[in-house]
Amino acid sequence: MDDSRVMLEDLTPVRKRLQIEIPAGAVEAELERAFRRLGQQARLPGFRPGKAPRHVLERMFGVQVRREVLERLVGESFHHAVETHQLAVVGAPDIDAETLTPGEALRYSATVDVRPTIALGDLGGIEVVRPSASVGEEEVDRVIGALRESVAHLHPVEDRSLVDAGDVVTVELTSRLDGGEPVHREAVLLEAGGGTFPLALENQLVGQRCGAHLSLRVPYPAEHANPRLAGKMAEFEVEIKELRVKELPPLDDDFARDHGRGSSLADLRAKVRADLERDAVTRADEAVGEAVMEQLIARHRFEVPSSLVDRRTDALLASLDVRLPPEGEQEQVLDQLRQKLRPRAEGQVRAELLLDALAARDGIVVSEADVTTELAAMTARERQLGDRRRAPADRPELRAALRAKLVRDRALSRVVANAKVMPAPAAESVAREK
Repeated sequence: MDDSRVMLEDLTPVRKRLQIEIPAGAVEAELERAFRRLGQQARLPGFRPGKAPRHVLERMFGVQVRREVLERLVGESFHHAVETHQLAVVGAPDIDAETLTPGEALRYSATVDVRPTIALGDLGGIEVVRPSASVGEEEVDRVIGALRESVAHLHPVEDRSLVDAGDVVTVELTSRLDGGEPVHREAVLLEAGGGTFPLALENQLVGQRCGAHLSLRVPYPAEHANPRLAGKMAEFEVEIKELRVKELPPLDDDFARDHGRGSSLADLRAKVRADLERDAVTRADEAVGEAVMEQLIARHRFEVPSSLVDRRTDALLASLDVRLPPEGEQEQVLDQLRQKLRPRAEGQVRAELLLDALAARDGIVVSEADVTTELAAMTARERQLGDRRRAPADRPELRAALRAKLVRDRALSRVVANAKVMPAPAAESVAREK
């Protein structure tokens, strides 16, 4: 729309406002075209096709036509203004438009977030420590122990009524979180003594008697893994219904063949070790990349568009497996979660913007063949995990996201290749972090 007048206002380095005016003549011409098209299509009583006068069309369809013309004029003039001023817009614009009035100019403002202009500085002298990827025997034992636990048999306890640590206890319970609405659950299985903090519900069951009715208070620590529970006080009404003990299968060659995908116990241990070592190498590589990225970010200060951070925060929130409270409390909990996730979201966006700038400077590109190869690898990984439903579909938006990720990975790899990477002491193993 070449006849529109545009004024660009810098609100911040990453936020701009476009003041756009479309002359009255252009507005009237677009209205005339719209009513002419409508007149050719409309079938009105008393008029031959295409012969209904405009004032009749105005009376019957004026509101709808003006709304459609307004949307069309704003959309076309906005995109023209963005191209003219070469704005790298991110996110949707915030449009504030006047009512469309025949015979008058259309004036509106569009406020947008744009990508920051990043002045890339010196990338030399980066030094990071690579964690050891060694795997100890205790880590192999931990994985095999978890495998044994997963196939354990449960047997009723008949020779005692007191709960011992390690018992699997069936309870019926009603819980309240910070005095909220009660939630009742039946046939809940808990491992006595298996709590992750001293006053966890599981730990308070040890020493209690089967059949007991208990009123227990559980203060969840502020650093609890579930953000909905962190720092909260929970009250439980518990009835202990049944005690059972776990019978673990013998740790022998039969166990390896039946449950561990190995021909012998030694073979199973070797396979577990290989898996742990592969994961440890991957985690060490990731740790190096993260450390390099931290130093890159520290050397480049720039403002991040808030709309990108908002969008990433919502994406992180959607990825959480969080049980929300009753309807009245959900928005408060969601707001708290967003506040906790926002620094992480901003860090991710800042890293991606910086890597995009590095890739643009170095001319890094990814071919369609590279994207196809990565998509095939993703599909194979999901199928190997046995969940075909999660296998990614070959969609344009997925290919675009994959291409962006591959470009950023290559940009970071170039910086890592030029960094000084020093080995950590052997005791600092990343295998334990799993």
